[in-house]
Amino acid sequence: MNRKDYKSLIDRIEPDKGLGERIMRGMKQHQRQTKRKNRWGMVGVSMAVMLGLALVISIILDRDETPVVTYNPQMQGIEENTPPTAKVEHDPVIIPKVELPKESGVQAKMIGLVVYQGNIYTQTGTQIKPEIAKQLRGDKLGRSKSGITEWSTADDYTELASTIGEMDIFSVKGYDADFRIMSYMEHEGEVYAELYEHLNGITVTKGEDIIGKLNLMGNMTSVKWQDFDSWNMGENKLRELADDAAVQSFVEALYEAKPVAEDVLLDQGIYETGSGEQRFLYIQLQDGTEVQLRLFKGGQYVRYANAPVFFQLEADAFTTLWDLMVE
Repeated sequence: MNRKDYKSLIDRIEPDKGLGERIMRGMKQHQRQTKRKNRWGMVGVSMAVMLGLALVISIILDRDETPVVTYNPQMQGIEENTPPTAKVEHDPVIIPKVELPKESGVQAKMIGLVVYQGNIYTQTGTQIKPEIAKQLRGDKLGRSKSGITEWSTADDYTELASTIGEMDIFSVKGYDADFRIMSYMEHEGEVYAELYEHLNGITVTKGEDIIGKLNLMGNMTSVKWQDFDSWNMGENKLRELADDAAVQSFVEALYEAKPVAEDVLLDQGIYETGSGEQRFLYIQLQDGTEVQLRLFKGGQYVRYANAPVFFQLEADAFTTLWDLMVE
């Protein structure tokens, strides 16, 4: 069997939907350990900055004048008589850019990954049917290369390098190419397509910063769900959710939800909860894409794709929907 035949065979394999998530979780454990070493150093810097700012304000207030003191993020300093900046409701979660391997490793070959315009796009929690993929193809962005293997280092992550071999890469109609792109190939009359999303190197202040990119509002046509055991065993026992009002309230709450860094909840063992504590939601959109969300009853958390952030919803909206998912 030559290389092309081998690649064609690989492309036909249906991947384990939970594999990417489990691999990404393992990769991030090492990153969390590194971050903890640096955390106290960052705290020290932050305290020094705050002390310096307090000293400046104290000096100003000792004068006879009583100026209005505000922070101007563009000037990076103190400025008088400027309007106050808007207060962020939730503490933001900063998702750093994916750390490229300095040495060879075995993880990269097992994750669908494409480099585009210097950013890494990975396989996502939104599915697309072959017949829909052709309709949603936007502009052709180039053709991916087989540049990333288990022996790759950071130098191999060049433009359009990938783990998926040689495939045409397109933008997706209705979505920003900075967020989502598509791999596409036709072979012997069959279409092979996959969505990839850029969910790193961003700051998340609420659910809308990620969930809003999926175009859920006003575009949902049907919603289904399955329990953890069905998902874990690959049984795909989907059940309909017919309460549109509850779904709408849930999505609205998700847009406003509080972001929580993944490493915090991993340390608390969020994935070790019982099977009755996790469920999966599948939202079909008008454009034919299907968004998958993972729900955790304890804490009212929702997670999308492999983004290292969870969203904590307002309790009533979450619980109302959860209680509708009965077997």
